[in-house]
Formats: sequence, C-alpha cells, structure tokens
Amino acid sequence: MNDNSIVIKYLKKLGYNPITDYYGNVNYWGEWYKNDVKKFHKYYDEDGIKREIYRLGMAKRGCEDWSSILYTEKDVMICDNSNNQAYLDKTLEELKFEDAIPENIENSFWSGTLGTIVRVKNAILKGGELQADEKTTQELINVTADKIIPLRVEHGKIIDVAFVSKTTDNNKTIYYIEIHELKEDGYVIKNIFIDEQGEETTKDNVIKEYKIHSNIPLFSLLEPKIVNNIDNNNGLGISIYANATDQLKGCDIAYNNFVMDVYLGGKKVFYNKSLIKYNVETYTDKDGNVVTREIPIYPDDLTRQQFKILEGDLANANDDTLIHEYNPNLRAEENEKIVNFALNLYSFKIGLGKGYYKFENGTVVTATQYLGENKDLVGNAKKHRRSLNDYTVGIARALLLLGRILFNEQVDENDNIQLTNKDGFLVSDEELQNQYRQDFQAGLMSKLTYLMKARGMSEEQAKKELELAKQDNASIDDLLGTRGEK
Repeated sequence: MNDNSIVIKYLKKLGYNPITDYYGNVNYWGEWYKNDVKKFHKYYDEDGIKREIYRLGMAKRGCEDWSSILYTEKDVMICDNSNNQAYLDKTLEELKFEDAIPENIENSFWSGTLGTIVRVKNAILKGGELQADEKTTQELINVTADKIIPLRVEHGKIIDVAFVSKTTDNNKTIYYIEIHELKEDGYVIKNIFIDEQGEETTKDNVIKEYKIHSNIPLFSLLEPKIVNNIDNNNGLGISIYANATDQLKGCDIAYNNFVMDVYLGGKKVFYNKSLIKYNVETYTDKDGNVVTREIPIYPDDLTRQQFKILEGDLANANDDTLIHEYNPNLRAEENEKIVNFALNLYSFKIGLGKGYYKFENGTVVTATQYLGENKDLVGNAKKHRRSLNDYTVGIARALLLLGRILFNEQVDENDNIQLTNKDGFLVSDEELQNQYRQDFQAGLMSKLTYLMKARGMSEEQAKKELELAKQDNASIDDLLGTRGEK
C-alpha cells in the first residue's frame, strides 16, 4: 500500500471511505518476512561505518512451517454431489489451485490476509448478462493484505472489497482496481483503470461492470485464526508474528552474538609497532589538508585479522610488550543456550509451542519428534485449519457458481463441501470415523457418502456394496461394520 495513495483518493471520490492507517503494520511485517528490517538489521558503528547484524530469518521460517503443518498433498476437496466433485476436481487441477495452497497459507500468515479472486477472462456481455464463448476462461489471482482494501465490513466479515494491482502500459503506470460489491440481487464486479493522476482510463477487452446474481462472492479470504488486536484493522487479519517481533529481535540478537563471537574469536597476536615494516602514504583529507600515514605491511588478510599493533618504545620493551598471544574462549555452549531460549520464546508466541525449534551445529532444525506431544501446536493448528477450510470451500463455491451460470455445467454451488484432512496429525482416524458415524446417524450423510468417506471407497465401489447389502437384507449395524476394499 506504499504507493496506493492515488487509489485511495479515487475510491474516496466514488464515495467509499477506506481505512489506510493499518497498512503500515503490513509493510512492517513484510520487512520481517523479507528478513530486512531497516530500523533494526542495519546500524552504524562507532566509526560511522554502515553494518548489518547476522540474522536467522525466523519470520519467514515460521510461516513456512505453519504452511507445512496445515496442508499436505493428502488433503482433498470433497463434495457430496458426484457431478460437483468431477467438475471441481477437473477445474482445480486446471487452475493448479492445490499447488498454490501452501504458498497462499505462507503469504496469509505473514501479511495477515490472503485474497484469492476467481477472475473471468474473455467473457462477453449481452443484455447486461455475462456470457461465455469458446475463448472464455477463468484464472485464480492471489493477493496479499497490502493489495486488499475492504470497503464494507459487517460483524468482522469483509463483504465489499477492492483488490488493487499496478501495471505498465506504454511506459505509463496504470492502477487496476477490481471492486466486488454485494447488492440486493447479488454481487456486482467493477473493473476500473486509473493513471498516475487518478484519472480513469479504458482498457480494451475488459468488461467494465457485470453482475453474477448471487450472494456467493468470486473471492475468498484466508486469515490466521487469531484475534486481531490492532485498532482500525477494517476486517483484515493479523500476521502470525505481529505480537512476536520482540522475540524475532531476540532471535537475531542472540544469533548475531553467536556469529560475532566466532568471527572475532580467532587467535590474536599483539606485537610492538617497532617490529613491523610500513609503507608511507600521503593523501589529502576532506578539509584539504595534506596528511601522511603509515600502512602496515601484512602478508595476507588472515594475518591482518590475527595480528594487532601496540604502541610502545622498543628501547624499554620486554617479552610481553614485544609479542603477546591471546586465545579467547568462543563460549559456544553459552551462545547455543541463548539462541535456543530465544527460539523457544518465538515458537511459543506464534503458536507452535515451546520446543518446536532447536539450534544445533550452527543451524535451526525442527523438532519433528515433538509434534505429537505438542498440545499447543495441535490446538492452534485445528483453529487455523478451520479458517483454511472456509477459504478453500469459498473458492470451490465460486468455481461451481461460474460453472453453472457461465459454462452451463450441471453443478450446484450450494453443495456440502469440505477440505478433508487424511494426514492423521490434525485429525486422527478415530475422530474422523466418529464424526462420519455421527453425521450419518443424524441424517446429515447418505449411505453412499458414508462408505466413500469412512471406508475410502470409490463411488462405484460404494454403490456395489449398497446393492449387495440390499440383496443380503443386511442391517445398518452390519453395514457400518463392513470395510470395503479400494
């Protein structure tokens, strides 16, 4: 949002009143994610030389690990309706949505909010209605919080929103604003282009406005499932490490101390100045004065680092003042304890629990053997997983909606859809089986769906099993006790 003041002014002219103060937080989180916080990682030493501290980069690492925890290749989108399932499987594969989910989780966790837009390309407008032809396609566009401007928020949920991007046309900067606004008869999507002066411009082959006659949005938002404690957030989420930046600083300070101890901890030999040869150099300083200085002659850079000059009178020198050797203690064990302490605080603050990270042999490793015992991590992961489920189901409903109204597919966007976890980490097999059984007994799941989900059967296998059960006049208890083969 650094250069979007032009967009904000334009939206205000349209009658919107977007909140802009919040984006400073997003930019700050972005600096941590990029491992380059200018007001912390860079400093000037006592000689005025610009330096940088050594850093671990744990902000991005935390987002990466949460992404790995919350989604695996074993997760699948499940629909009750077989037509919906077939169309969704095909469409999601074409759009490579499942490949993008890990990256989207990571971007959501650093910026606080990730938006995915289902964008229609090369459609036509007839009689105010959006229609498709052989050239019409759709794509998924992913944007982070700095490109999302909420326009209407109800009970903490973003209803109307503008997505902003910047492009170049004929060497001129153009801002693209895509507004999704819910009206009485459904969502209206507006495509607006403005130049650097905030004046509206046109774009060939882009429909300026169209309706979808549904309250199902063509966008879905993913946020970490934690309460945003920053004022004026306007419905946007909060970074997973927003309240852990002090702990991030602690990690980098501890690691910097470790590296500097190693870097500066080499053997030192102090020797009398009179024992070395020098080159004499004359130069003019910044005030115009001619200055002469002596430059010690070192064999190589290592020697320069190892040997240090001491002033002194050679006539009065003794063995200690001529040459003195110093071998410092590297404090490796103490430094490792400090870094691990900092990592424990950080992992605890971002919901991974203490002990998730361990610093050893100069690098950070994940204590994967600790995952099953980490109740904090599992509890937080289940909360985040519900947010991920809502996000992916939102995308699925948008695709099914467009499949029905635009591509004339026999699908229903109001189907029961969920992102099923089969990894066994967040949800055990026993928990899943109990949930399936409860849904079936409550009349919320058909026999066919039960066999497909609980027994891992294909639709064809489940139908055959039901037919056999019918022929054998099996009771439902017998049916629930059988286990089909894939």
